Amino acid sequence: MIRFGKPEDIPELKNLWKECFDDGDAYIDAFFQALYQGENVLLSQENGMLAGASFFLPGSINMEETGSAGSQPGIQKNTDPAQKNGSWQQIRYVYALAVYPQYRGHGIAGRLLKEAARIYESPLIAEPAEESLVGGFYEPLGFSKAFYVTKKQTALPQYDLQAAQSSAFHIQPAEAEIYRRVRDSRFKRRGYVSWPEEHLAFAISEHRARGGDALLVTGENGEDILLYYTEDSRAVVTETTLPVQDAVSVLMQCLRQHCDTLLLTGRAEQKTVQGSGNNNDQCAEQDCMTDENGENCLRGVMLGNADTGGYLNVTLD
Repeated sequence: MIRFGKPEDIPELKNLWKECFDDGDAYIDAFFQALYQGENVLLSQENGMLAGASFFLPGSINMEETGSAGSQPGIQKNTDPAQKNGSWQQIRYVYALAVYPQYRGHGIAGRLLKEAARIYESPLIAEPAEESLVGGFYEPLGFSKAFYVTKKQTALPQYDLQAAQSSAFHIQPAEAEIYRRVRDSRFKRRGYVSWPEEHLAFAISEHRARGGDALLVTGENGEDILLYYTEDSRAVVTETTLPVQDAVSVLMQCLRQHCDTLLLTGRAEQKTVQGSGNNNDQCAEQDCMTDENGENCLRGVMLGNADTGGYLNVTLD
């Protein structure tokens, strides 16, 4: 039996999470406190016992046609991603899909996804934990490769106090409301996935817990955003609207610890040649950076509207 979650399911859902994922209690508790809603989780029961579950977090994907009025600078159409009509369509982000070991191999995960597609009547987006899951699990269920990212790793220069003091940027912490506003206005185009404020607020809090921050950067070109965290001696930028050099300049003023390497995750778009039957995994020159291998990295798969894959970021890892 598959059903929606209830408040009394939370302890067992946490147990399932701890059994299947390498997350600590602090992260799990924070997630349930910030984002748990029974209508966004489906549970599979076998003989009255929890066998598996998955969260299906709401978001919106932009469905504008390339070159439409809404995609032109200065012209907006149905700019609220919460609206399901017009240029936006609701999606569901598959998160923490888990099945207890003793119940695996019986198709429970696949049934959860199929039931979610039926109940929510929305495209499903998932980030495979391993590349092998794409062909071995998701594609047989109807998912298609839809989202790509590029990554650029570079050495951070020595901190220059005088240069930092003379920076042309005004930098301040960004909370979810303003981060979402700038994010949606700068990235909005066909295939862009927008998240509700509560989703972004949780993501921002987790970046801060990992030694990073969400920043609003104001300069001569207007407002930009930068979201990052740190691990060991590396600063990892999850998302930014800044050029690489400007992102480096901002980070050198804001890093809370010594870092000597910067990893930037950039935007890459899958482009489909209509009528050819071939997918050219290329990215727009102005939008993407190239990783060490000169290749784009698969980020996510989609069930439904496979031709609208575009920008998927600030997801929950």
